[in-house]
Amino acid sequence: MFGMRRHSTGVPQNSRLSWMLLPTNKTGKGDSKSSSSSSISSNDTTDMLTKAGYIHQSSAGIFTLMPMAQRVVDKIERIVDEELGRVGGQKLAMPTLLTQNSWLKTGRWESTGEELFSLTDRRGSTMILGPTHEEEVTELVRSTVTSHRRYPLRLYQTTRKFRDETRPRAGLLRGREFIMKDMYSFDVTKEKAIETFWTLEAAYRKFFDRIGVPYVVADADSGNIGGTLSKEFHFVNGSGEDTLLECTNCGYTANEERAQGVPTSRQPLADVYCVMVQNAAKETLSARAVVVPKDHMPSMLKISKEIPTGPKQSLVLASIGSGINGVGEALDVAAKWQGSLRNPLLLDGSATLVDSCLRDPGAQTQCATHGAELQHRGLDGTASWGDWHVAQSGDACPRCRSGVLQAQRSIEVGHIFYLGDKYSRAMELSVLYENKQTSVQMGCYGIGISRILQAVAECCQTGKRGLRWPLSIAPYAAAVLPLVGADRVPEVYALLSEIGVGGYRPFSDNIAVDDRDHLRPGFRLNDVELLGFPVTVVLGKRFSTAEEVEVQLRIPHLRLATVESVDGIRVSGDDHDCRAYVKLDKLSAFLTTVLQSLADSLAVPVPK
Repeated sequence: MFGMRRHSTGVPQNSRLSWMLLPTNKTGKGDSKSSSSSSISSNDTTDMLTKAGYIHQSSAGIFTLMPMAQRVVDKIERIVDEELGRVGGQKLAMPTLLTQNSWLKTGRWESTGEELFSLTDRRGSTMILGPTHEEEVTELVRSTVTSHRRYPLRLYQTTRKFRDETRPRAGLLRGREFIMKDMYSFDVTKEKAIETFWTLEAAYRKFFDRIGVPYVVADADSGNIGGTLSKEFHFVNGSGEDTLLECTNCGYTANEERAQGVPTSRQPLADVYCVMVQNAAKETLSARAVVVPKDHMPSMLKISKEIPTGPKQSLVLASIGSGINGVGEALDVAAKWQGSLRNPLLLDGSATLVDSCLRDPGAQTQCATHGAELQHRGLDGTASWGDWHVAQSGDACPRCRSGVLQAQRSIEVGHIFYLGDKYSRAMELSVLYENKQTSVQMGCYGIGISRILQAVAECCQTGKRGLRWPLSIAPYAAAVLPLVGADRVPEVYALLSEIGVGGYRPFSDNIAVDDRDHLRPGFRLNDVELLGFPVTVVLGKRFSTAEEVEVQLRIPHLRLATVESVDGIRVSGDDHDCRAYVKLDKLSAFLTTVLQSLADSLAVPVPK
């Protein structure tokens, strides 16, 4: 019998699976308590993480991270700390329970709405479970920093956040409680704040390079957080809730809600809609017309920048006319609808319709005539020109005009914003700089830590056989499974610990040993595949007779073609894993060669 639970020579206790809370099972319980189903792939991954003992669902949208998952999270956080430390990040811990006052000052108490978890304490004060900390950190800096010499500041934390999701779904991707890293930057000028934004954008790229999953960076909308410059970081995956539009020529990439696109139709056909501001009782408070290229929906997100709404108000869309030929007729339709309305027409200026209006003198005359006619009726005859439609796959690229936009689904895992003075002005955070009192310029930078855990599992698994983790964040980079030769485990453990590339030793203090000798061999073999360790070394029958171990490689982006023959050792496998029988005295050289083939994607950290 292996008996390693009692004899731990050479193997740390926390590396042995017999000591770990690891409730693996044959059937997962995924989002069974969720109030809504998500895509098949997301549910499959949630079930896989549950089945493998990484997560346990407590209630709808709320999960316990089991020891294996916590190790993944710890490694993600360590990479965050290293990369943010290199750009001057200072880590702190702000309270989770926040007061209502600051949120009232910034207006987010009303604009965030029912997604806020709030409660009343015994004194009758309203408190918030923080979904984000812009107000709290602004007040912190306002009350503690008095001189411009103390800037810039880059403060961050990694903590649990809360959001009262209407329909929690997709496991850790859209839960009611989640782990997030949020950084906040403070600079004395706009120029320095923009410089900080791009410094952090570069730091984010280094962070995601080290995670080891392909990602894209997209232009994005700032949403309720605010600001004028915003970038999102996405893992491309068919189960994602976001849609990105990417140019086939110049690489322009934007979230669908923010993207601009140039419709390719040569005919200036237009659709006309009305956009109404309604209150909670569905009463229309105001309305405007919007003209967009045919077969393109108006973008409510873009229009909301032009038409502000108050608390408990919403924008409602209705069609007025479709497939109208030319600018003049579209304007006539809009004018007839407007009647006695005293709101300016929102005229879409994108694509063919835009080009026709801006370049064709006849169309310019039509617009001027339309405006004069409205003014004659006592209405506002101005037109608000802009990009009001939703871009879509097949549109021409707005940047290079020669490429075509293609859509792809993705999972958002990071978001960075330049905020300007939205929060500092509302909360009176200012500084005397160059003989002038000025509002401090801010930025905020988020990474979904628990979201990355599930997103990586989603992107790297290949089917029902188990998980696969990149070396950088795997709970253990390697596992040793002794079906025989228990007394040789410390030797194999020590050998793996010394393997490295360029001073980087991925297996050092990072090896699991399956010492659960009371379980059947088949169960243990299935478990290590389910858990998804990048490297598994199995001591089986061939180890007893020929000192050969079976090496199983489940490393994302490792292609069999690159390692099918390593130092004369034959490697076989498929897109899920690769396997080889290796003499024990050749194991170090074999794995070193494998790691070397991954050197470009390992994103080896700078040695300390």
